[in-house]
Amino acid sequence: MLKISIKNILYLAAYSIPNTILSFGILYITNHVISGDKGFLEDYMGIVFVCIVVYTYLLNIIFQKKINKYSFEMLYDNEKKIFDKILKTPLLTLEKLGSQRFYTTIEDLRIFSSFPEIVTHTVNSLLMVLLCIMYMFTLSVVSAVVVIILIIAIAGIYFYVMSTMYQKVATLRKFNENYYNYVQDVIKGFKDFKLGPQRRKNLMNKYLSPNRENARELDYKINYVFLSINLISQYGLYLVIGAILFLLPKFKLLNIEDSTSYVVILLFISGPINNLINMQNMYTRLLVANRRINKFLKDFATTEVENNFPSTSVEEFESLEFNAVSFAYGTETLEKSFSLGPVNISVEKGETIFIIGGNGSGKSTFINILTGLYQPTDGSILLNGQAIDKETIKIQDLIAAVFTENHIFSQNYDNYSLQDNIQYQELLKVMELDKIIIDDREESARRQFSKGQSKRMSMIFALLENKPILVLDEWAADQDPYFRNFFYEKLLPKLKKEGKTIIAVTHDDAYFKHADRILKFDYGQIVKDFKMEDEILNTERLW
Repeated sequence: MLKISIKNILYLAAYSIPNTILSFGILYITNHVISGDKGFLEDYMGIVFVCIVVYTYLLNIIFQKKINKYSFEMLYDNEKKIFDKILKTPLLTLEKLGSQRFYTTIEDLRIFSSFPEIVTHTVNSLLMVLLCIMYMFTLSVVSAVVVIILIIAIAGIYFYVMSTMYQKVATLRKFNENYYNYVQDVIKGFKDFKLGPQRRKNLMNKYLSPNRENARELDYKINYVFLSINLISQYGLYLVIGAILFLLPKFKLLNIEDSTSYVVILLFISGPINNLINMQNMYTRLLVANRRINKFLKDFATTEVENNFPSTSVEEFESLEFNAVSFAYGTETLEKSFSLGPVNISVEKGETIFIIGGNGSGKSTFINILTGLYQPTDGSILLNGQAIDKETIKIQDLIAAVFTENHIFSQNYDNYSLQDNIQYQELLKVMELDKIIIDDREESARRQFSKGQSKRMSMIFALLENKPILVLDEWAADQDPYFRNFFYEKLLPKLKKEGKTIIAVTHDDAYFKHADRILKFDYGQIVKDFKMEDEILNTERLW
């Protein structure tokens, strides 16, 4: 994710080199004034000193504006990129990898909001340390070598300890990822937890508490190590100053006057050194976040066909054929053994087809293939007699669906508007929601409903799409007896009269008479394709 162009590197150099030289100039003037150098005690030198400070400040302001713009463009562009990746991800991939990866990746991205500060301090600190070391060499080569050896020794201890932290931070992230899974379980399964005291106890004692205990212990150790490293840099500097004041003059490697300059230089660069040390925590977290984001982008990579062709219109749909279509879950997924097909069916315009079968019979897998959410492993799908291969978006342009786990979006992402929409007002009356939703504002339609009402709203939104095929996955299961009867006895005939092709998953055998055909699935196969006639249906023939 983190890529810096040559242009940005040149811009960084154009800023950092002058800025470091100017900052070094402040040290140089300060050192000579303290040493009593007469050439630096002239009146104009104060003006020069102030000008250098002001110019350095302005240079930092200009650079910070540029680096902040780059960083936040990178941050927010990647947030959009990750959303785009999710939207283009095949359903199978999302089911395999889990939606939780999406949340943790967004959290990882927010770490990069500190990127401007890190880059600025790192570059300035490194260059300042290098210039100060060069300055020390001009005073005494031997003493500079001794000081560098001491600094390297302290840095070696530091980086050795840091090398053990990378994996620990990654492990901590994994603990937090599992914690978010538990949070999601509580939110989505709240009622089940309220009804099951033992379930709540097991969640706390076997999962959440051990997770938080392990995360707390690891987080404590990580932060304790980072704190210890910061103290190493601080007290290590004192040792180096002690060596300059007591050890080097004793062995006549450095005179008293130059030792004063050395101490001033060290005190001056203690800030940059501490910056480099203190930011190691962020360096590690940035590296871990960058690796995880790149892995997310790689795992969710997709070759989904883009919708670059015109949408199929209602008038263009006549038939849909499945020729020996089969599907098998990959060996990497949870459902290793199940397969669907081969399926050979045709769907004609205006048909009402009921899909029945027991749990795990293949109904949902068939619906996912029909709606283009799964790609067939083998076989072909024909639209109006023409093979469409993997261009499933052509099928999706024809289908509006209400799935079992329906969701009412917080915003209107479709191309229709509810305001002053006569069809919308009529549908509210048909679904008997006009007394609940009293205006045509989006906020009124996108709020908390009961499950049955939510399904009715989803049906309204699906019908507003004006697509020729309507797929309903156990829509009536959440309705009360009145609305279940209304759905089969009045709504389906009305939609059929309007020319809709309806494919509905259902178990309501009392209403099977309203279907044109009934397809029964069992162990991934269509075991019955029953065409309804005027005769009374014997449901025992189907079950």
